Amino acid sequence: MKKLKKIIQFLNQREVKLLLLIGFLTRTILFLMYLKITKVPDSWSYMELSEYILRLDLSGYIGWRSPGYPILIALAFGTMKITMLCQFLIGLFTLCFWYATLIELQFSKKQSFWIVLFMNSLLCYFFFETAILVESFVVFIFSIIFWMLSKKYLEQPTFKQLLFIGLVLGFLVLIKPFYAYFPFLFYGLYTLKAFRFKNIINRRIIILVFPLIAYFGWSYVNEMNTGYFVSTTYFGLNISQNCVYFVEKAPEKYKWIKEPYIKYRDEAIKENKDVAMSIWYAYNDSVFNKYYTNFPDLSNELGKFGKETIANNQSEFFEQVISKSFLDFWKVFDMKPFVKFDNSYVDSIVGLVWKIQSSIIQIFKLVFVGLMFFYLYLFFKNRKITFELIIITLVFASAVLQALVTFGNNSRFSFPFEFAMIVVVLLFLKNHVKANCKLKK
Repeated sequence: MKKLKKIIQFLNQREVKLLLLIGFLTRTILFLMYLKITKVPDSWSYMELSEYILRLDLSGYIGWRSPGYPILIALAFGTMKITMLCQFLIGLFTLCFWYATLIELQFSKKQSFWIVLFMNSLLCYFFFETAILVESFVVFIFSIIFWMLSKKYLEQPTFKQLLFIGLVLGFLVLIKPFYAYFPFLFYGLYTLKAFRFKNIINRRIIILVFPLIAYFGWSYVNEMNTGYFVSTTYFGLNISQNCVYFVEKAPEKYKWIKEPYIKYRDEAIKENKDVAMSIWYAYNDSVFNKYYTNFPDLSNELGKFGKETIANNQSEFFEQVISKSFLDFWKVFDMKPFVKFDNSYVDSIVGLVWKIQSSIIQIFKLVFVGLMFFYLYLFFKNRKITFELIIITLVFASAVLQALVTFGNNSRFSFPFEFAMIVVVLLFLKNHVKANCKLKK
């Protein structure tokens, strides 16, 4: 009852009610001008798994995706319109968590209101909320995690708090298995805070349980259906994507992969298409069907090809990781090409507004990169685990890991972190720039 009263009191705040009203109106107005559901090449695979979930029978599923986001689609009865409505509602809940997080970080109610209002105005959130993609759902789960971090749930956690964090992290892994490192990073940071060998195993280990169950449990389901113990059968194909710029150096035994790969890569370069998708162009044209018609088997072979080619060409691989994949993470992902308004005048205005907004986001991200060094210096000086340090560690780890495992659309990996990056920059301005100005006065 106490928690329910707190929630009601929170929602009754003038600032929160205004944010929800404005959030609702902006989404409604934009959608009335758009009147479409955005579907991209990835969308159909989520929709397919949702159909299996609705039938309550996963037997025979080919393992394209993990079930976190398809569960949302299934809860919407497999209807894309209801799914998009759910994403709009989730977007409104996200605003509440953002506001609550800022209050916990000692921003005033007025400051928190305007910061969240600014975030709400960013068109990238609307773009993703209209799309059958995981991003808006991931942003919501991230917002819960950031809120828990701002409340210092991991400082002196109760069993209930650890259980709640573990459940949220476990569901995040079901949405996107890539994030399985989150709980280990949190556990490691707080274990290092007051490091003693006897404290290596501590009660925070609870937060690892549900993510591990989620990751290995779904991998086991895939093994039952496909014969491969992987979180997603895309794994092998994704590894092979990393070889795009040095595929010529692949072992000769993989000639059947290498030759079409080079052909489609060169065509992509000539036609100014996304070079990272070269292996996908080959796959979509069914050039591998004479060798493997079963995708899990093909992906497994592509994984072997990718691992061996990378192992034999490590300098080229790491050059690509640093100069392309890692740097691309810090760019702003552009969803606008997939979101076309029927009215050309409206579409051009939305495009112009987004161009300005994306430039602003890019500035925040670049400043955040610079602040990483500042907050690492503070950590080594003061040995304190702060919200800023956790976010910096989390984002940097994500930037490195995605660069190592994926090539293509790398900036999309950073989108769910953009709120946290902006908050870190604003915290620096509040706690260091503004504070120093007051001291000088």
